[in-house]
Amino acid sequence: MDELFSLTIKFHTAFVGILLILAIINYFVLNSTLGYDALVKRVRTILPIYYAFLAAIIFTGLVLLGVAKFSINHVVILMVLVWFVIFMMTIRRYKKFKSLRSNDKRRIGRFIRFSKRKHLIDIALIIATMAIVYALKLPN
Repeated sequence: MDELFSLTIKFHTAFVGILLILAIINYFVLNSTLGYDALVKRVRTILPIYYAFLAAIIFTGLVLLGVAKFSINHVVILMVLVWFVIFMMTIRRYKKFKSLRSNDKRRIGRFIRFSKRKHLIDIALIIATMAIVYALKLPN
């Protein structure tokens, strides 16, 4: 069980790190000047990868929770809440993305502004959660 726990925690941490890198990449992609077609192509490329890593994070988190005999503490609740907020904002971003049209510059601008804010919030949430988790786990 200890081997499963240590291996799963490494995967979980790696997936969180990759999600952080993806959020940073998404932010910088949105900051570059893109036409409608390039924006759609990049969002359609990155979005499934983003969802895959969100799914991997929740899966490894559930495995870790099972290995820990489903003992829920404030750190676990924090991580679940952060995952839920990121997931809901990603769904909202996808809904805004689906409503885009190539001739509607105003809606495209609103989508890009929302996406930039969303990714900045994702980055802040992930870094803050990692800092809190490591700060609370180090003394033990």
